[in-house]
Amino acid sequence: MSGKKVSLTAEAYNNRGWAYAQKGDLDSAIADFNEALKINPKFAEAYTGRGVAYANKGDLDSAIADFNEALKINPKFAEAYYSLGNAYANKGDLDRAIADFTEALKINPKYADAYYNRGLAYANKGDLDRAIADYTEALKINPKDAEAYNNRGAAYKNKGDLDSAIADYNEALKINPKYAEAYYSLGNAYAKKGDLDSAIADYNEALKINPKFAEAYYSLGNAYANKGDLDRAIADYTEALKINPKFAEAYYSLGNAYADKGDLDSAIADYNEALKINPKYADAYNNRGLAYANKGDLDSAIADFTEALKINPKYAYAYNNRGSAYSDKGDLDRAIADFTEALKINPKLAEAYYNRGKAYAKKGDLDRAIADYTEALKINPKFAYAYNNRGLAYANKGDLDRAIADFNEALKINPKFAEAYYNRGKAYAKKGDLDRAIADYTEALKINPQSAGAYTGRGLAYYKKGDLDRAIADFTEALKINPKFAYAYTGRGLAYAQKGDLDRAIADFTEALKINPKDAEAYNNRGVAYADKGDLDSAIADYTEAMKINPKDAGAYNNRGLAYANKGDLDRAIADYNEALKINPKLAEVYNNRGLAYANKGDLDRAIADYTEVLKINPKDAEAYNNRGVAYADKGDLDSAIADYNEALKINPKYAEAYGNRGWAYDKKGDLDRAIADYTEALKINPKLAEVYNNRGLAYANKGDLDRAIADYNEALKINPKDA
Repeated sequence: MSGKKVSLTAEAYNNRGWAYAQKGDLDSAIADFNEALKINPKFAEAYTGRGVAYANKGDLDSAIADFNEALKINPKFAEAYYSLGNAYANKGDLDRAIADFTEALKINPKYADAYYNRGLAYANKGDLDRAIADYTEALKINPKDAEAYNNRGAAYKNKGDLDSAIADYNEALKINPKYAEAYYSLGNAYAKKGDLDSAIADYNEALKINPKFAEAYYSLGNAYANKGDLDRAIADYTEALKINPKFAEAYYSLGNAYADKGDLDSAIADYNEALKINPKYADAYNNRGLAYANKGDLDSAIADFTEALKINPKYAYAYNNRGSAYSDKGDLDRAIADFTEALKINPKLAEAYYNRGKAYAKKGDLDRAIADYTEALKINPKFAYAYNNRGLAYANKGDLDRAIADFNEALKINPKFAEAYYNRGKAYAKKGDLDRAIADYTEALKINPQSAGAYTGRGLAYYKKGDLDRAIADFTEALKINPKFAYAYTGRGLAYAQKGDLDRAIADFTEALKINPKDAEAYNNRGVAYADKGDLDSAIADYTEAMKINPKDAGAYNNRGLAYANKGDLDRAIADYNEALKINPKLAEVYNNRGLAYANKGDLDRAIADYTEVLKINPKDAEAYNNRGVAYADKGDLDSAIADYNEALKINPKYAEAYGNRGWAYDKKGDLDRAIADYTEALKINPKLAEVYNNRGLAYANKGDLDRAIADYNEALKINPKDA
């Protein structure tokens, strides 16, 4: 009788302990299991009950000890193995957990919860096929287990089998239409499929059932963000944070949404909050770094990318982003090193190849740049920016056809890529295809009407075509957009100069120099304008400034030489031409100008030598033949002179001066008929050549035809009444 009483008393304590445990009163439960075990130290169920209570309190070691005691007493106690498996799973020891669930199933092959929890353990290990198999077994035993359908759906989703996942979530919801987590999971599957509207609908269903479901608000925010509805995304992340103010991922995503809106200060504030909650949040450091970089605070950006890499040394994107920041700082070697590290970690990171290519291009290493852009395009053949930048590299190498081909590819991928139109326009302009250049600049401006560069490029093309009014209009538009665009002032100045409006030209070159006092080209161009106005001293001063800025500016030396020559200072002129030719021995124009200077000094042999150099460089230079002919004529070598004039006229049959000069040579040889014939051809081409009228008059006089002579002298005096 007393033995039965003891057993009944232990059983009562055990039962009451389980009741307390189910109510959540774990301390009372443990006290009752203790009493049961005092009465019956071999009471396996009481050890198991106490172990469950310890586990629910978080004391997993005490729980494991109790489950082991239960199994010593009863090695066939399936529930004890099951509970031991749960404890090891909660400690993160998934292999032991799986072993214990397996033992439970050996004892009880119909133990649905053991299959279910072993499935969870396999899923957490990443062994999704075994997880699915276990959930399936659990569902054979209990086809109404909504959680098993939900978790099998999660395993299918993680395998990428989204249709099977969706089918399982729907089964879970048939069993339990109030299962908020299943709606949430269904939303995640639709989101992964890209069906954001269905995802949003399911997240909203989850929130109807559980308005405090922070993760559902968070995922709803992600769906709206992916749809581009950033305001709704921000509202949903904010709701998630009201429910759970320690939700680091929600702060992180809220920061991303603000960053996408361009509100970088708010983004940084949210990344700060995420990092307060989780100081090891590498993605938050990375994205805060991006926000700092976009604000121009490159040092803070680099510091954040570095923190991200301390946390995760294999974070390829952080290396890539830090490389971009170093590149923007001009530290190209560090940038290249970081892009290279990113590619060691992830050889398929097209952005890192692209960014390293940009860094090599900035260093002037165009071949390496092209190689990297090419690698980026192998990985991502739809990478429009890589085509665009490879095109720029080819253009800078002078390979304009390849450049244009790449810009074409960029525009096939993105027909709204204004920069690619602009760059293709520049390439066409360099090839001399000005109409196509203008068409491309126009397309760029349709897409981006605020592109000062495109207006300037089109203005230069119009200038080169001689359409000066349109050129001026485009440069003016560029300056409305960017009043500090020195290049547009220079372009407009050139157009005004070409129109003969030298004062406006000088004013524009002066504005360019206010913006950029180191613009050698603007000094040179202003010098040309001063020279054209006859202000040779101001011209010489400007050419001299250009040379101070760029001592290798052969054009400035040539122009200063011309100014000195026009002042009559031929020695200084020749000295400047000499300097220009040291810099570039292939400048035909400079040889021609030096030849004229030597001729004007009477040094005809040197003049002839220089004109001969011009013709070696450009055998089609009619002016050089004409000038050499004049020098030969002045030396008295009339046959060589006539031969050169003949060559000049073969190249340019409309060269009036060459006809006039050949006429003079024939005149000196006494061949008056040929002389008169050439003078007449010259005057057909240019009826304003007073000297030719005068010379033809002399020829007629020498032939005795005084009436025609007088008529020609009259014409000469009409053209130039001051010419005695």
